[in-house]
Amino acid sequence: MNIITVAFDMYAAVEKFVTKAQRFYYLVMLFGCRCPKCNGSLSMAAEGVCRCCSCRYEFDPTVAFQQCSKCGGNPVLRVRRYQCKKCGSDIISTFLFRGVVFNAGYFRRRMAESRQRKKQQRQRVQQMLAECRSEPLTFEAPDLNSVPGLIDALNGLTVGIEVPVSAELKGKFDLNRYQRHIKSYLDMEPTYLREIPPLIENLRLDLIWRFIAAIFLDHAGLINIYQQGRNILVMKN
Repeated sequence: MNIITVAFDMYAAVEKFVTKAQRFYYLVMLFGCRCPKCNGSLSMAAEGVCRCCSCRYEFDPTVAFQQCSKCGGNPVLRVRRYQCKKCGSDIISTFLFRGVVFNAGYFRRRMAESRQRKKQQRQRVQQMLAECRSEPLTFEAPDLNSVPGLIDALNGLTVGIEVPVSAELKGKFDLNRYQRHIKSYLDMEPTYLREIPPLIENLRLDLIWRFIAAIFLDHAGLINIYQQGRNILVMKN
């Protein structure tokens, strides 16, 4: 016997029974109660709220039809329970199936107050940071000739590099072109980013641009990127 399956079936059966019992309970408790506006019949819309079937007016049946058993006063909803307006005694509602009710207006007000406090706190922190901010620093343009031998030392660091780095390459990167190129080679199986054919002769720079384009595609939700050791795999999302 599959105990888990039986347990879920029992849970579903109990929930179905509870739903029917709740519907029947509301029918019994609202029997004989009429809408205070149009005298129409009523049905429960939610815990603590009933609705007129004719004019669609919604109200709390406990406040409208129930009275305090001690002094006959009218109940009022206090956060999550009913109390008598006159003597302050707790009133157990006969219109609640599960026995739980929330004062929606109270919780909306509390949430609004909480948001306002957080907003004021952020403003105080921003004001404090603004007052602690230092004056902007200004730097003079560096003069490489001011240090004897500095230019020769910097030039020595680039000895042996076959592919020179050019500032003009910055304007040659076509993101849309690389994105279209990558998507044309992908399917639902992972593919190494290095195996996608290059678009330019500079293989190192082309791989960098392929990686940048893949990052943008991943953020757009068009592909997925995975790392396997020192390799990057890409596939369609």
